[in-house]
Amino acid sequence: MKTLLLSFYSDIEDRTYYSEHAKTLKESCVIHNIPHDIQEKKSLGTYQDNCLSKPQYILDKLEEHNCPLLWADVDSLVHKSLDVFDTFEDSADVALSTSNGKISGIKASPIYFNCNENSKRFLNTWIGTTRKILEEEGNHFDHEPLFGIVAGYLEVINVGFVGPEYCVWPGHTNENSFITMGLADSENKKDNLRKMGLSEDLIEWQSPGDNYENEIH
Repeated sequence: MKTLLLSFYSDIEDRTYYSEHAKTLKESCVIHNIPHDIQEKKSLGTYQDNCLSKPQYILDKLEEHNCPLLWADVDSLVHKSLDVFDTFEDSADVALSTSNGKISGIKASPIYFNCNENSKRFLNTWIGTTRKILEEEGNHFDHEPLFGIVAGYLEVINVGFVGPEYCVWPGHTNENSFITMGLADSENKKDNLRKMGLSEDLIEWQSPGDNYENEIH
């Protein structure tokens, strides 16, 4: 695999959840020969603020490295090489994983960004929406705006997709899985989900934390 995997970690709530996962992700990258840039980024204080800083961080790194990047949330569990993303260099500006083959199933990790003006336009739009969330004191994270952004860009840039085996829900990993999604269990996150109107059962379902850490390899 030649595409550079990018991530950052920012611990919150006096926990080391993200820094511990950064070690695991780095180890997985070494095992599967995945080039990577995984660094600590100073926490902005809350789960939401750190999430909303993601698109700006990606754009900055795209400019720094001047090559295609594969963003993966730092608590992602990588089980195999991710060579499929190398194939997008000649065919896509941005590529996302989807759990159902449709925009309604897209995930905010992993996301491939080619190194070109179209991917930067996409990122700048994403940055604009995250800033608006902060300015309006909204409760959303980086993921929610993606649905509308991708829909708006489908006819404007080349958007690629990979299947559900690249965004497997924790507890459902099998021999065909490439990435199991990370779903943190921070109280910051849960508080925001409550403000978004989710039930306690749904909040717990979306916040398993390390309950499935044995799914690493």
